[in-house]
Amino acid sequence: MEFVVEPVVSELFKGLFKILESKEVQDFARNLVGVDSELKELGEKVQMVENLLGNAEDKQLTDKRVKEWLDNLQDWAFDAEDLLDEFAYHASRRKLKAEHQASSSKVMSCLRASFPSPFHMGSKIKDITCRLEQLQQKRSAEHEMQVVSGGTSSNVAAPQRPEETSSVPPEQVVHGRVEDEAKLLDRVKSAQPSGANFRVIAIVGMGGIGKTTIARKIYNHMQVLEDFKFDKKAWVCVSNNFDVLTISKAILESIDSSPSIPNHLNEVQLKLRDTVNQKKFLLVLDDVWSDDYGQWEILKAPFKAGAPGSTMIITTRLENVASAARSFVTYPLKPISDDHCWQLFQEHAFGDGSMAEAHEIHHSIREGLIQRCRGLPLAAKTLGGLLHSKPWDSWEKILNSNIWSTSDKSDQILPALRLSYHYLPSNLKRCFAYCAVFPKDYEFKENELVLLWMAEGIVQSSDKQFDKAGEYFRGLCSRSLLQKSSSHSSNYVMHDLIHDLAESVFKEFSFRSEKAIIELPQNIKRMRHFSYISDRFNGEKKFIGLEKLKSLRTFLPVFMRPHHFFDNHFISAMVIFYLLPKLKKLRVLSLEKSTITYLPDSIGGLMHLRYLNFSYTMIKSLPESTSQLLNLQTLLLKGCSRLVNLPFNMRYLINLYHLDISGHNSLKEMPSRMKELKNLRVLSNFIVGKESSLNLEDLKSLSSLQG
Repeated sequence: MEFVVEPVVSELFKGLFKILESKEVQDFARNLVGVDSELKELGEKVQMVENLLGNAEDKQLTDKRVKEWLDNLQDWAFDAEDLLDEFAYHASRRKLKAEHQASSSKVMSCLRASFPSPFHMGSKIKDITCRLEQLQQKRSAEHEMQVVSGGTSSNVAAPQRPEETSSVPPEQVVHGRVEDEAKLLDRVKSAQPSGANFRVIAIVGMGGIGKTTIARKIYNHMQVLEDFKFDKKAWVCVSNNFDVLTISKAILESIDSSPSIPNHLNEVQLKLRDTVNQKKFLLVLDDVWSDDYGQWEILKAPFKAGAPGSTMIITTRLENVASAARSFVTYPLKPISDDHCWQLFQEHAFGDGSMAEAHEIHHSIREGLIQRCRGLPLAAKTLGGLLHSKPWDSWEKILNSNIWSTSDKSDQILPALRLSYHYLPSNLKRCFAYCAVFPKDYEFKENELVLLWMAEGIVQSSDKQFDKAGEYFRGLCSRSLLQKSSSHSSNYVMHDLIHDLAESVFKEFSFRSEKAIIELPQNIKRMRHFSYISDRFNGEKKFIGLEKLKSLRTFLPVFMRPHHFFDNHFISAMVIFYLLPKLKKLRVLSLEKSTITYLPDSIGGLMHLRYLNFSYTMIKSLPESTSQLLNLQTLLLKGCSRLVNLPFNMRYLINLYHLDISGHNSLKEMPSRMKELKNLRVLSNFIVGKESSLNLEDLKSLSSLQG
């Protein structure tokens, strides 16, 4: 069976064709002198370039020039999409005004009266067409000169950091770790080092080798031993944020039944010391990255009061972390054997009821599969999940893919994992890569990610787009690229190595900040997506230079640790009144949990906006200019306790799909004529006002509501 491996840009081209073929856009273009012909020429050029995409995804693995061409083409496609989206916006506005004038003598004051001149729009379309023609000529010349051969891969690994974990085992059987388990259990039961009430055991190994799995095995094994009991147990995923107070509170929450946990380090550590005093405890600190000896000494201080036999197990990729923690035992975890690797692969490739099928696989293919996995359990699991849905006659081709022979020795992303991305359908490639907008350790809900996919145009707009997005989400889960959280059944997470992979393909057009002040990337002109971990105080300096990102589509704060919904985060007024109006291409804007009380009218000028999140803010109302956001799909106003009213002309939000006004607010009634929101599928609740009969008639007319 032949597989066509499509580059991501092919999915963007589908979106361009959809806009170009829209009847609304074509009708509007006919009324603008010269614009109609420019649009037709653009469509023809797009079709011609699409024909050049064959094999480009495979060739970029071995030729850096092809990858650069694809990146340039994707950058062009984003710009073209923005331009055509602007054109489609004006077409929708023209149609809406015409419909309004036909049914009413009143002027639509909430919508701008003027339209861009034909010359202005025609000039923009001509410029974007010329850029595409240059890219086409470059690629055609390379074909003719037959230079698309050899070369080097330009993929570079992103820094690796750990994922959120828990003590709950996701697997039924752990392959190849019987000896490791026995040795570590002996270390836990062995005599205490002289002069210490507790010891540190460090499990060290590379990412994906199974450190968390074996630590979880030991942790749960100790629960069933009769001759070696622990009085207190706790499992904490530390990750790259080695904050003594945060870690100490997490441990205290696990081992102390008290409903209140102090917020100051001194109080927390005093309570920890009292809780473990003369008690034998077992602590697991998973995915630790800090080698700060001073911080380790502070963290360990309360546990010196524990009873002899107490143990702290840490897992880390770095030996110097074990040294800084003063580990009693440092246990290097090795790759599993070929046989065990094959067993694990079979489990994920064939399923529980089909193990007999494995005997029909040719020996050379079996050996090739084992070799590719390098004894890493994560690689065996992921490769098995990939091949599970592929016919056997395609396995050899996949094994011989150029992706295995990348010459970039600094690339720490396993070829077995990169292959999972390479063979994804182009629509799933965009969905997968977008997950890198979230930081490591971030747990997200399906609905949260799906609404963002829709807003970014990753899922093409249609009556069934939410259902389609759900299919894409489940497609990523079935390939083990997303997995359910062990601690929260409704949440999902991404393994650290999988996240590294997503970052490696997403970094060309996005960046994420995890620092107090944003460090702009070098290729700022290409940046489309920006997310940041929100602090309690997000001052003006944090966002310096962000106005240079003229093509930015995403402005998204992320909240990492458990938090109270009503704990607001300060954000500088400069962001609201100066920065955001400059980011004309925004499609996703979130100011969730910020201290804002009102918004400027300029928000109505962000014509590309599809997603607005003002949940848990202190806003009292949205400016009436919000009604100009004809592309808006998602409006989240959850928990806005001071919210008094919604825009009077909200009925003009003709593409609104999801409206959430749940939680406590001060709304008295819904805006009139809500029944005109024909695309509304999700409405959290409907507030009936004084004119209840009219309100209820509106609600009754919203026939497309699903929840």
